[in-house]
Amino acid sequence: MSEILFTAAMPFKRKGVDSMKENEFIMALSIDLNWFKPATARAFVRTAVEKGILSRETDMLKAQFNIEDVEIPIGFVPGTDSFEEINVFDQIIERIMVNTRDDKQSIIARINQKKNETGNLFTIEVLGILLAREYGIDVDDLIDRSYEELFRK
Repeated sequence: MSEILFTAAMPFKRKGVDSMKENEFIMALSIDLNWFKPATARAFVRTAVEKGILSRETDMLKAQFNIEDVEIPIGFVPGTDSFEEINVFDQIIERIMVNTRDDKQSIIARINQKKNETGNLFTIEVLGILLAREYGIDVDDLIDRSYEELFRK
């Protein structure tokens, strides 16, 4: 079995349930188990949902596996590297770099130029999304994440 499955199973197994509130699940990973920081726990949830290990129904997370079938090794502790959240701005820059072959510095310089031209009215994430769209690069999936990050600041 995989590390992501063991990680997802532990909060459910500890409570003896196959669904729980998302905030409760994040607190279990970050505070009860002390495995992740809350931002990393949220990134883990996003990854587990994308991979179909968990499903999200309003504010609830549900295991998409039988928790009784998962045998978590004694002393298991997940690595955090694969679940560290990469911020939206870095993801935007990465997509522009891959699609245009431009270097990071020139892309950031263009975003800064746009920031100056608009009188600092927009965040660098918004300006990055606009630049990506000018190049015809799809970043629609990052718009909601950019909005979420704005309210976390």
